[in-house]
Amino acid sequence: MSNAIDSSITTGCDKDKKKTVCGGCGDELEPDHPGIQCIQSHHYCVECSTRIVNLFFSEPQNYTPLRCLQCHVDLNPAVFERQLTPEQLDFYLQHMLVLVWAKAFLKKDERLDNCPFCAYAVIRKINDPKFLYCTHSECGIMSCLVCLKACPTFSSAYATDEQFDEMSKHFTCSLLDGDKQEFDQYLEAGQKVPCPNCGLAGMKDDACTHMTCPTCSQLWCYFCGGKVEDCDKSIGGTNGIFDHNHHWESNVKRCPMYFTQICDADDRWAPDEQQCLALFHRIRSLRLLREVYNKLGKERIDELENHFRILSTCGFTLDEILNENLTLIRNRNNTPRLCLLRDDDDDER
Repeated sequence: MSNAIDSSITTGCDKDKKKTVCGGCGDELEPDHPGIQCIQSHHYCVECSTRIVNLFFSEPQNYTPLRCLQCHVDLNPAVFERQLTPEQLDFYLQHMLVLVWAKAFLKKDERLDNCPFCAYAVIRKINDPKFLYCTHSECGIMSCLVCLKACPTFSSAYATDEQFDEMSKHFTCSLLDGDKQEFDQYLEAGQKVPCPNCGLAGMKDDACTHMTCPTCSQLWCYFCGGKVEDCDKSIGGTNGIFDHNHHWESNVKRCPMYFTQICDADDRWAPDEQQCLALFHRIRSLRLLREVYNKLGKERIDELENHFRILSTCGFTLDEILNENLTLIRNRNNTPRLCLLRDDDDDER
């Protein structure tokens, strides 16, 4: 039974202890290595940790809170801080101080805006324009908080055609911001599964599909996302979540205990756990992208694509999103059936 979403150690159903490996380069690590590791036991060597640090400092407003690159769970700040140089630590502490202070004082109708080009931040009303003029003495840049680019600098009361066109693009950013955020949230959700009780989300390891949340201790099924008490189980069974795995080959409400079992019913699934995990999250991602496409509509998606290139950079083609067969397990009793990826998809059972 897994209580971590992890690719480097064994939990639950596996007995043989596995090596600790870097989630970035794959190198084997000592258990007490000095690099970054998350609470779900994803590890990164010192060199890959340095790349994570550089990623944060390239756009701190986009990488706060700090999250593991694999499971997206928040990192322990102390683990991150020990990777920093004195100069980086000073900038980081200023940035985090603002965030901690803001969390304590932000009201429901307020938001914290960060300058994309320095550590300056300010609390503003949640519906204020998505433009920020930085009043830091060494910055003074006017920026768009959606695309995070600098706005043109005006030297007179009249804008040139180029300046006018550039500002028009930033106003379009503001108009599309809400829908862009929603699309991005759906895209990110495809690469993790949330605990059905507290919402802590991540990607499982190569152990079984039985998960125990490290935050709230909820026992749940990674495959369907359901709580153990809500999962369909064998009538009269006394083995808890294990009864949810009985007859998964023929019962669409049941789930396999291991991904690698599915190849017996559906030859698209490989006998390799990592390949299975990749296929599972590919299907999950495409289902969510199809959902948000239908929710926002073709016209709005076209606008987002023209302005932000959201489809071109999401990793899937429009044809895959709209037309691919997203049945998760085919050939259950030689009949194409669909196992749930979301609890609310009752129409696709």
